[in-house]
Amino acid sequence: MSETINSEILSQVQQVFKLAMGDDVNVDMETEKDMILEWDSLNHLNLVVELENSFDLGLSMQEIEEMNSVKGIVELINSRQK
Repeated sequence: MSETINSEILSQVQQVFKLAMGDDVNVDMETEKDMILEWDSLNHLNLVVELENSFDLGLSMQEIEEMNSVKGIVELINSRQK
């Protein structure tokens, strides 16, 4: 994966997290679901909706269930944009 593509996707994902969970939420490539108090089941759904809208994606139920880290989300989006 290209570092430029990853950093562009990460930047967008960071904004999506703020939209879904509030401006106080800061994430990076090392952030996992259990590290963010706000990343509960309701905000997970908010995150999914915002990611689908921001990246023009349709996520499968399996992909939604497996979203548990920022790195995983960035890699998923990167793989779907090829």
